[in-house]
Amino acid sequence: MILRRRLRNAAVFAVLVAFVGLQASAPVYAGGEFSTGGIGTAGSEFLNIDVGARAISMGGAFTAATDDAYAMYWNPAGLSQISRASAGAMHNEYLAGIRFQYLTYAQRIADHSVMAGSFRFMDIGKITQTDISGNTVGTFRPRSFVFEGGMGKNIPDLTDSERDVSIGVAGRFFRSTMVEQASGYAVDLGIQIHYTETYAPYNFGFVVQNIGRGQKFDEVRDTLPTRMKLGVSIRPKQEILFALDGVMPVSGQPYLALGTEFEFAARDTMKVFLRGGYTMRDLATNLEGLRGLRFGLGAKFSDFSFDYAWSPLGQIGTAHLFSVGWNLPTKRSRSYRRR
Repeated sequence: MILRRRLRNAAVFAVLVAFVGLQASAPVYAGGEFSTGGIGTAGSEFLNIDVGARAISMGGAFTAATDDAYAMYWNPAGLSQISRASAGAMHNEYLAGIRFQYLTYAQRIADHSVMAGSFRFMDIGKITQTDISGNTVGTFRPRSFVFEGGMGKNIPDLTDSERDVSIGVAGRFFRSTMVEQASGYAVDLGIQIHYTETYAPYNFGFVVQNIGRGQKFDEVRDTLPTRMKLGVSIRPKQEILFALDGVMPVSGQPYLALGTEFEFAARDTMKVFLRGGYTMRDLATNLEGLRGLRFGLGAKFSDFSFDYAWSPLGQIGTAHLFSVGWNLPTKRSRSYRRR
């Protein structure tokens, strides 16, 4: 037991050291990966368009806090926290007629395992096509879609009365249509550690996203927008959640994201949520205004939830995001664990 605990602690410490070490070494790669010089060097950036208004309104600080079907995107290890079944849907109307859709569903299949699947679709709209001389030759409509499948699993051998350890994996196939078509595939690997038997329960999370093969439209295959995320969340009270993420993207400099959520019980079957967050990701851009700030509201009626996020984009405008969720509670007749 003592050896197992030491191994767990050593693994967590190794992840922390690796992440901090990569952050410290980022300036060495100035003009390359993991720095501002890497901006624009990766393809398939649509893979990193955030989903779920709840997480977005918390600044994207959700690696350790995710616990429903949206975990397929944020950290597949969070799927293990689903009691029975969970589903989510999001529709985004971005600027310039860009539309983004997301559907996800997760189902518990055993006491320690949850399977999930999701679908993403982005439609940029019609764009004028010109030849090398600048003459208009027609129009084209860029579109991208993603099919995903994953699993979250609690690890009994690493779980005891003080902590709960979960791992997750998600795989995806994606295809984009510009003038030509190209496809690729990627994998996410994640872990969550939950400390529940404390005065203020807290979680750790780590995920590596988009490891795989990028798209190839011409002679060169694009680099995937790989990124690593390390997060922590804590509940000083049942109605209050604080979260912090450190993010290291291959196509940009490392940044922090933080978020909070406050819960208010309106009645026995209804809860209202107030959320806010801040992400430093936009500080490397020239966007002005309330860049980085995020706000949101949510309401939960029985098994259904409705969430809204307000995301300012500086002089470009503001994005309004809406998502819905459906989560079945634990079966009383089964011995699923309550975490």
